[in-house]
Amino acid sequence: MSDRAAWDGRDGTAGGAAFGAALAALAAERTVTHEALAEPLGYTLAELQAVLAGERRLGVSGLARLAVALRLKPIEFLQRAGLLSLEVYAFGLDPLYFLPEGPLRYDARIYMREINPRHRVPEGDMTKRNPTLKALADDELLDGLGKTEVELAYLLRAAVAQTGGTL
Repeated sequence: MSDRAAWDGRDGTAGGAAFGAALAALAAERTVTHEALAEPLGYTLAELQAVLAGERRLGVSGLARLAVALRLKPIEFLQRAGLLSLEVYAFGLDPLYFLPEGPLRYDARIYMREINPRHRVPEGDMTKRNPTLKALADDELLDGLGKTEVELAYLLRAAVAQTGGTL
């Protein structure tokens, strides 16, 4: 096992025991078999098991294929897979910039108020669409997988920029 971060911004890979465990839990919750996760990656079941055990790392393209296989939007995938965890937010990542509408955003608002109740959560920032992500959604050249891959790369790069290199 490695002490490397779940997302290493230097080499652009995700992995580790916590990531593998979160991925396995997501697959079980979404009733996606390990074979169905391995297929879009072009992996054998043994290769996927190495990812789930934290012994093998994935790049953005692999993460996009997993997000699509699990039927999750990129930001939800990053959060649920533990790449954008509460610990990462505590080290400087602004969760209100990334969160989708719904329960996750509501929970983050409560979380932020509990951490620093004297600082008002900027409600306008929580509802504003990110122009880069909006342009990506409107793009007619990329297919769904390509859009997922670019969005994941954008979100991870922005998160790395805010946190200093690793998540």
